[in-house]
Amino acid sequence: MVLLLDFLIGNLTSEWPFRELLMLSAAQDFALMMIFGWMALRGDRWWPIVVTASLTLSVLARVIGMLNPDLSVYATLSAVLGFWILIYVVVLAGVGERWLAGEKPVSGAAVWRRRHPAP
Repeated sequence: MVLLLDFLIGNLTSEWPFRELLMLSAAQDFALMMIFGWMALRGDRWWPIVVTASLTLSVLARVIGMLNPDLSVYATLSAVLGFWILIYVVVLAGVGERWLAGEKPVSGAAVWRRRHPAP
């Protein structure tokens, strides 16, 4: 849900001027890093730790890209893209690992659709 909300915010702000977009993207990554860091400290899963580390490197790459004018924008964006690919692969691997381990879903007992009795 957090990643979906981040994606929607990113799409809403995609028309902003480039300089402000760099600052907003770094702030978004930092907020996500804090959320996933909290999840990593509170949970017992491995994937929030890896996502937090990848977001930390993404924030660091964005900050270095903003502070160093000699660094190409494409170099910064390619580094950030690599970290985001890692984030999505890790999230999918976390789901796959849970499925392969045979764990029941958290909402397995939830009623998603009410069944009407047959007449």
